[in-house]
Amino acid sequence: MKNALLVLAATLTITAGYAQKKNIQSARNSLKYKEYSEAIKYIDMATSDPSTKDDPKAWVVRGTIYLSMDQDPGYADKGHYKDAIASYMKVIELDPKHEAEAVNSGLIYSAYKSYNSAVVSYNAKKWDEAYESAKLTVDIHDLDGGKRFKNPGFDTVAAGALVIQAYSAFYDSKPDKALPALEALKNNPIEGNNANTYLIIADVYQKKGNQAKELATIEEAKAKFPNNPNVRNEELNFYIRTKQQDKLIKKLEDAVSAEPGNAVYQYNLANAYTNMAFPKKSDGKADTPPPNYTELIAKAEKGFEQAIALDPENVGYHYDMGVLFFNQASQVTEQMNEVTGTSAEDDKKYNELKKIREGLFTKAFPHLEKVYTTYEPKLNSLDEDNKFIYKSSIAAMREIYARQNKLDKAAELKKKFDAVK
Repeated sequence: MKNALLVLAATLTITAGYAQKKNIQSARNSLKYKEYSEAIKYIDMATSDPSTKDDPKAWVVRGTIYLSMDQDPGYADKGHYKDAIASYMKVIELDPKHEAEAVNSGLIYSAYKSYNSAVVSYNAKKWDEAYESAKLTVDIHDLDGGKRFKNPGFDTVAAGALVIQAYSAFYDSKPDKALPALEALKNNPIEGNNANTYLIIADVYQKKGNQAKELATIEEAKAKFPNNPNVRNEELNFYIRTKQQDKLIKKLEDAVSAEPGNAVYQYNLANAYTNMAFPKKSDGKADTPPPNYTELIAKAEKGFEQAIALDPENVGYHYDMGVLFFNQASQVTEQMNEVTGTSAEDDKKYNELKKIREGLFTKAFPHLEKVYTTYEPKLNSLDEDNKFIYKSSIAAMREIYARQNKLDKAAELKKKFDAVK
């Protein structure tokens, strides 16, 4: 009797397995005629039954059904590509090599759809939706350690999705979700070469109260983007905010003292003095100059002079030297604007300030022009940091010409500025 029961159980198992395989075929047949409801009914029975729930064939069919629905105009914008993704991911979990070509094709199509959805949500500032859609694209791309798909176009799309994923979480004030995506973005070969990513990571660590990680990120950014003014400012702001400004200056002064012939050390110290002379508020606007403004300006000028003497062809050194004089001139312009009277004394004061400003313009112009003449011939090959320096130099030169009433030269530089993409 016992043996009879075992035979009966085996028979029932075989019958159930046969029935579910028949359901898989029925799902395929229904799909041929776009009878999607019937196809889903059959395939759901197969993927939920113990005899076929781990059969990759069933999940391939399920993915194909939902992919077909997503491509059918009558079912557009229903998000069925997400069901296709879940199905194909299950196939890979069960057997990574099963119908790999079809699975990969379906996943790439769905990843692109998910990316497009992420872009729409991101532009609408629907941060959570943008994050989830972008993450789907990234997760698909990163299968098998990013080696499953050998598709440069997909690499680019996935990198863009990673940007959306990271920034969406950041703007949604969810630092714990943002950090892993930001760290991945920082190391991405396509989108990783961006100083702003490092600055945002530092900002996240600041909000989390992790000063050690914040400073480490800033220092990493400074090593990778030595000429980026935002990174340099972030470093100084860190030391100011944490009341360690003297620590930074001491560190830089010690470096200069130990290696006075090192142009980079001279330059970094000069930049620190400059940033201290022109402090900014938390909103980025200019703050009141410190009491030792004149002393800081003199030290900054001396540092830039020594850096340029050691490395005269370094465009970044010339740019910051020019900016130092130009910013002083801008402050003098503000003082000139405050002279509103018409008396002889007012005229005298105005003309004296104008003479001082002209002297600063004269000092600034050669350094700004050095940037312009060096970068103009190789504009198309400049990275974003150096393109910023180039455009800023043109803008400053144009203003100098305008203040000097050389309007034809100012107009010529405006054309140059507007032509930069």
